[in-house]
Amino acid sequence: MEHYSFSGGLEAGFDTERLSLSGDLTGVNSRDLLRWLQTLPAIPSIDLAELDIEDGVAATEAVNAVRLLCSRVARLHIIAAPQVLAHNLYRTGMLANGTIELVDMREDEAFG
Repeated sequence: MEHYSFSGGLEAGFDTERLSLSGDLTGVNSRDLLRWLQTLPAIPSIDLAELDIEDGVAATEAVNAVRLLCSRVARLHIIAAPQVLAHNLYRTGMLANGTIELVDMREDEAFG
């Protein structure tokens, strides 16, 4: 598995089957993450068990990141999505067509 580090303690590990994110996703490093994700090949599964979404900008960029990852695969499996991300995916209608599978969604407290 390859590893990459972002500002603010955000870490990523990936191989051809899974992307894992850990640490704090913020409005600052979320934009760097999105640019970095654009360089990766299609990855069908993302593990967010160790990821915390710190603010509204980061939540928006997380939805944009999922949108990008979904555009590359027939079905994206999101493991342990933070509650704020799952809620925003639902609110934006991204869960309606079945291309995203939420596995073991977390029940976190909202940021703020």
